[in-house]
Parts: sequence; structure tokens; C-alpha cells
Amino acid sequence: MSMDELYFYDCNLNIKSFAGMLENPTQCYKFFWLDSIMQLVARGENEFTFLEVFAGMIADAWYAVKEYHLRLGPKSVDGTSSNLLERAVNKISENVDAKNDESRDIIIEKIKCNSKCINSEMQDLAKNVPYRLLSSFVKELGGNNPLWSKTGKLISYFEMINKKRCLLYTIENSRGLTKKVIINKLWNNFLIDNMVTIRGWIKMKKIKYLQDRNPGVPGLIYKLEPEKDKERKLENVRKLWDCVIDINGVGFKDIYSKRHIENKYAIDHFIPWSYVANDELWNLIPMDENLNSSKNNKLPDWDAYYKKFCDNQYILNETIQTNEKAREKFEKCKQHNLNSIWPLEELYIQKIEKERFFNVLYGRLHPIYESAMTQGYDIWKN
Repeated sequence: MSMDELYFYDCNLNIKSFAGMLENPTQCYKFFWLDSIMQLVARGENEFTFLEVFAGMIADAWYAVKEYHLRLGPKSVDGTSSNLLERAVNKISENVDAKNDESRDIIIEKIKCNSKCINSEMQDLAKNVPYRLLSSFVKELGGNNPLWSKTGKLISYFEMINKKRCLLYTIENSRGLTKKVIINKLWNNFLIDNMVTIRGWIKMKKIKYLQDRNPGVPGLIYKLEPEKDKERKLENVRKLWDCVIDINGVGFKDIYSKRHIENKYAIDHFIPWSYVANDELWNLIPMDENLNSSKNNKLPDWDAYYKKFCDNQYILNETIQTNEKAREKFEKCKQHNLNSIWPLEELYIQKIEKERFFNVLYGRLHPIYESAMTQGYDIWKN
């Protein structure tokens, strides 16, 4: 996942500093912290407490730690984990009744209701993580500057620097975990419009770090969230495609087999999920279930299938713009499958001409496809 794919709109935004936030990690905290922030921003929030961000971090670590016992950081001298997220997950699990594959939202609520039992872990996280993530924006401080240990003065310093350099966020100086992270307004649209690319970038960075800490664990990318969560995120997409297929009848065909799609089909990621690490509607298409296992983790031949993919995506848009039932199902896809602004403003809109639709989708999809090819993904052709 390349940061070169980002779209931005204000020359005051220092993209180089943003890209540097996840460099040289000694622990995994910055990956979980930034991704928790991104998920809060995706919900339309731009101010949130330390507690809210930490609860999201711990919930995101829950499944990997509980189900697969993944190491999130280096071991202590005695062989136990020194990682605060691991410790928080294990502590909270001793105090609440929650399954290993519990949903993220339920875990977050349980954490908030039982935060006292992991207060020490969150307080330790609060000493450095929220501030150190901004170090790439304030390189003049240096890693050993004593200001890093004086949070009150550091917060004031960030506020001063923000007036000159436009930091990603500032921090409101209040007590403990009630401190607030306040996203800079100039960065907010950037984060929302590039939500998919940024979260994919974070995930790839996180996976690389965790794979180094868990060298004997195969398929680590599939062990970070429950399988039912992945299915749940495609549930509304399937209902939408069911509606589109039903409305368009035999004229709607599988792009790979050229046959009419029956009720039994798979939701295919045109560019494999293992590369994009998301379930965005504009990369999803129904396909023959048997062929799906053959395509598996490969890129479809672009010349053979891209135009047909666009045809079906265009039919999808025409249907949601003209059919109320399809529109209702489309609206339900927004939570998990439309995390960026651009598809709603540029792609899935009324009266868009087919050529324009194809060009918009090409401009977003093709750079990711080429990037996946560069990474060595095999090409598949039925």
C-alpha cells in the first residue's frame, strides 16, 4: 500500500511528516493508536478522549491476542509480555464475559464499563503514545528532548507549532484519560477522503511489524479480526447485489464466466482483500462461487475483465439511482463499505455518463492494481 496514492487539497498539509508517523516503531502502539483515530473519524467525529481511542486500540488487539496469542511487542526479561495492549486485553478478559470473536463495538463498551481494571495500562499508554506519534511533525525536538516527559508544556508547544505547521491533531490539556484529541480541520477532509488508502497503509505496516514479532505464525493477516466480522462487513453488500441482480434479471452476468448469476454466488474483491485490506463497494463484484476459489488471492487479468467489471458497477449505480429499494440497501452499505467521500461525490451519483463513470473508477482502481502487480501478485484469467 503506497502513500503515493493519497489525494489531498491543502498545501499546508505536510504529507511527508504524515507518512513518517509510522516509521521506526519499537512497539506496535502507534499503528493501533492511529487506526483507532481513523475509525472514530470515519464515524464523523473529530474530537475524542484518550479513553475512547485506547478502548478502540484494545478492542482491535482483542481477537489476535485472545484467539491466536499473538505477541504485539518484545518480551520482558522474564519471558512475559511487556506490551501494554496485550496486558490490557488479558486483564479485561478476566473481568468481563466476552468471547474471543466478540464484535469490536461490544468489546469497546465492555472496556469503557470496566476501565478501572486496566487503568494503569491506559495511563502508561497516555504518557507517550499520543505525543510521540506527532514526532515526525516536530523533528527539531529530537527523541531525547526532556520536553517529551513534560506533557503540560508539550501540549502548549504543539498548540504553538500547530499555528505554523498544521499538525494532524492537538491535545486538550485536561486530567488523565479525559484529555481530548482534536483533529485539525484542514486534515479532517484529507483523512476522510483517503480513509481506505490510509487504513490499508496502517494495516500493512502493522502486519509487517507483527510478523517480525511472530515469525512462526503463518497467514498472520487473517488472524487480526474474526472471520464473522469479515462476513458481517459484506452482509449489506450481498443484500444490495441480490437486489441489483433481481431487478436486472438475466441481463446481469458474471464478468468471469459470462453466465447469468444465480442466488448462489460469492462476493469477489476485484483487487484481492489480502492487498487492499478493506471491503469497499467499488472493489466488490458478485461472481460464480466455484470460480471464486480458483481466483483466490490473484489479480484478475486487467485487459480481460476491467471493462466488464465497470459495466456491472455502472449497472449497480444506475439501479440505486432509479430504484428506491436498491437505494435503501445502498445506504446501509455506508458504515463498512463506503469509507471515503469520493465514491459518493464522484462515482455513485445521478446522471453520470458511462464514460465518466469508467474514468473515475479507473483513476482510483488502476494505481492500486499496478501497485499490487509490483508486489508480485499473480495474474488470473478464467
